[in-house]
Amino acid sequence: MATGRLARARTVARKVWQDVPEGQQRIGPFAEAPVLLREFGVDPAEVAADAGLEFGVFSDPENVIPFTAAGKLLQAGATRTGWAHFGLLLGQRSDTRSLGLVGNLMRNAPTLGRALQDLVENLHRYVRGGVWYLAARDGVALIGYAIHQRGTEGIDHFCDGTMAFAFNGIRELCGALPDEVLLARKPPPDVQPYRRLFQVPVRFDAEQSALVFPLGQLERPVPGADPRQRAILEESVARYWAVALPSVADQVVRLLRPRVLFGEFAEETIARRLTMHPRALNRRLKAEGATFRTLLNEVRFEVASQLLLGTRMGVTEIADALGYADTSAFSHAFSRMAGAPPHTWRVSGGASDCSEPR
Repeated sequence: MATGRLARARTVARKVWQDVPEGQQRIGPFAEAPVLLREFGVDPAEVAADAGLEFGVFSDPENVIPFTAAGKLLQAGATRTGWAHFGLLLGQRSDTRSLGLVGNLMRNAPTLGRALQDLVENLHRYVRGGVWYLAARDGVALIGYAIHQRGTEGIDHFCDGTMAFAFNGIRELCGALPDEVLLARKPPPDVQPYRRLFQVPVRFDAEQSALVFPLGQLERPVPGADPRQRAILEESVARYWAVALPSVADQVVRLLRPRVLFGEFAEETIARRLTMHPRALNRRLKAEGATFRTLLNEVRFEVASQLLLGTRMGVTEIADALGYADTSAFSHAFSRMAGAPPHTWRVSGGASDCSEPR
């Protein structure tokens, strides 16, 4: 039975996982959306229609939807229920089981750190539009989620939902609690649901959405993990992902998205992560009609746009977070991309043209 499900999952993966402008998202983490909506007296079929989806997509957690549709789904759910923390409510119904095969792999990891690395290394293959990352800084570890798909709606709900999922998953794996929760969004009208769920300080208007832990927590064992089962699962995951990798440009964007906030966006660093020489990376990007500089500019612009519209961070704070030498350098770069200075663009709600020819 399990072998048959895995075979079907691999067939689906080969059929749908490809580079598309709207990115892609496995429906698994959204599987509880219809139940949640019905509890609020909202017809989930209508919300699905708002997002441009057929309601039947929820029938199989392995189904795939456009990443932009996932954002519309969250936004429509919040609008129809009237709950500004709809993403949080949905996310707190998820744990590692919503990740299917990868979640099973995580539950059989020897340590929390290895389980989180399983998430980082595998989820990007069936989520194209957002990326999980694990970083260590000044004695703390951060497990975070960042969106790089342009035009994504409902980013604040993504922030809430992914952090609620991560919180539940980590507590499930080893009982650990973070020291702090960072959310790259403005505070909602009611912050009490966040305090009740996370039980630790929550900082809104942050430059990233992440859970912050003491670094040593990564060494905590995962109770009940079975090394023999993990070996089998590792083989299953390898077979499941026997599909074409995303384009090199897409891989570069996903690597850059969290790293622009950590100052680790040098071309040599990204090439090394892709096990390429920088010259080889440039050749591959050129063949795809891209350049490293253009991709870096686009990623920094996308992060700046999200922080300008989604948080109350000041322009100087955003410039510093993105590694610009000073505010004027950031303003110049942003104006070149958006057609307006950061403050003007923010006040206009991002209405200016924000394209840049390659």
